[in-house]
Amino acid sequence: MARGITEDEVWKACDALLLEGARPTIERVRQKLGRGSPNTVSPMLETWFKHLGTRIADPGAFTAPASMPDPVHQAAKHLWEAAQAEARRDLADQLNEGLANATANIEAEKERATIADAAAFAASLKAAHLQAELDELRLKFDVERSAHVVAAARLEEALQRHTDLKSDLEKAWQATEAERGRGAQVVAAAEERATGAERRAAMEIERERMLRIKFEKSNESIIKRFEEALKAHVSANEQLGAAQLRFTQLRTQADQREQELQAVTQQCGTRIKELEAALSMANMALARSSAQDALVEQLVAKLGATNRAPGLRSAMPKSAPPKKGKTAG
Repeated sequence: MARGITEDEVWKACDALLLEGARPTIERVRQKLGRGSPNTVSPMLETWFKHLGTRIADPGAFTAPASMPDPVHQAAKHLWEAAQAEARRDLADQLNEGLANATANIEAEKERATIADAAAFAASLKAAHLQAELDELRLKFDVERSAHVVAAARLEEALQRHTDLKSDLEKAWQATEAERGRGAQVVAAAEERATGAERRAAMEIERERMLRIKFEKSNESIIKRFEEALKAHVSANEQLGAAQLRFTQLRTQADQREQELQAVTQQCGTRIKELEAALSMANMALARSSAQDALVEQLVAKLGATNRAPGLRSAMPKSAPPKKGKTAG
């Protein structure tokens, strides 16, 4: 097991190195002693340097023994003086080097402090700039958020208007469909009534034709048939007049309904054209009915002319009222 070193051994090694003209260092002391760690030698070497000035001030501290020969004593003295000079130079060099290092360190510290101040000032400027940008961004964010809220409200309002318009459009379409159905029903009823009137007129014409045939077979029978036909014609005319009046009323109602449909369904032109076509067909039926009425009137006129013939007038009974019936006709 390696033996530890003592402070006395380190001091003696340093003195020996100093007498040899070498500067004592940690490695030289360890080489001189042959052992010892740098951590152990370093504080002991520092202590030796601290006491070196006091020992130099006391020349007897390094005095050789009295039994030493004079040449050796002179050599030791010379070595001691050389060692002192070397130690002074080393101390001066160390002091100058330490002073230079301290000055350099101070200048470096000053430069670092200046750089740190500049960096701090730049950092403060950057922080102020960033704070201003942050405030501006916050202001923009508030403005954007307000605009977003307004846009959201407008969008909600537009959606509500769209929903309302869609509901109104559906209601208008339903009303249009209902009006179209009612108009179709009115037109169908008008067509049905016109067809009935036409059928009745055809039946009356057929009846008049049969009366004319019977009149040719028997004068008396014709006169009686004529009176009956005349009465029936008057009744038919009254019915036809009532039918025409009803048809006119229906047509007026249909026109009023058409106007209402035009006011409600301005965008349904195709449907209105269909209603107009249906009304045109009804008018054609009415025209045909009017033509048939004219034919009946011509037949009545012919029958009246026959009734006014001289031979026929003498054969007529006195109670026969053809003129009254004609006047009524």
